[in-house]
Amino acid sequence: MERYKVKYFSYDQKKFPFEKIVKDIYNIDHLNEIHLLLDKPEFNNLFTNQNDDTTLLHSMFYKKLNSGWKEFDNLYIEFVKMIMQDVFGEDSIIYQASPTFRVQLPNNIAVGGNEKDLPERYGWHKDTDDQYNHPFFEKNFILPLTNSSDSASVYIETFPNSDEFIPATMKVGEYFQFNGGECIHGNKPNITGKSRVSLDFRLVLSSDYNDAYSKASKITSKKFVVGGYYKKI
Repeated sequence: MERYKVKYFSYDQKKFPFEKIVKDIYNIDHLNEIHLLLDKPEFNNLFTNQNDDTTLLHSMFYKKLNSGWKEFDNLYIEFVKMIMQDVFGEDSIIYQASPTFRVQLPNNIAVGGNEKDLPERYGWHKDTDDQYNHPFFEKNFILPLTNSSDSASVYIETFPNSDEFIPATMKVGEYFQFNGGECIHGNKPNITGKSRVSLDFRLVLSSDYNDAYSKASKITSKKFVVGGYYKKI
């Protein structure tokens, strides 16, 4: 069995300037210093599932995204099309309608945890767990907007049930795919002194899609169907 199933890909940053247009929202030169825009000490507490997307930084991003941000929307759709063609060789694909914005602040994690989590694996999960409800047929992708490694990255199980974990290498100009539905993944508290910023999204091959899947996202309350959590190209 292949031990480490994370697959890395490069892309043209001039064609897909995600880092630049996100930096423009915050008017900063380096996204790994985005935490300097915050002055609220409560964000030093480890995030929970209820507040890991409620910081001022998240609000600024989603406000812009939901305001009709055509530049980003067009980039995202074209990026999905590129993956559809270059990675999967398909002419149609189902995709997460809006990508998820992640910020891992210094001394914090990016995806919040639950009371039942073990302290050393706080927030670690599979997307198919009951707290998230994602279907098994999704394919996970992460698009780094900062160069991040070790405790500022995502630790991903080497293969399902291995209980062995390797931190992903997160580089601007690359994106990567992993099996988030079957492999446990999560963050350690970020001790690098820099923030990690990234986008994550999920794709579904048309041949894998099952519109009979009845569960809904615990975060967005949208059902995992085209017209709900997903759109289709």
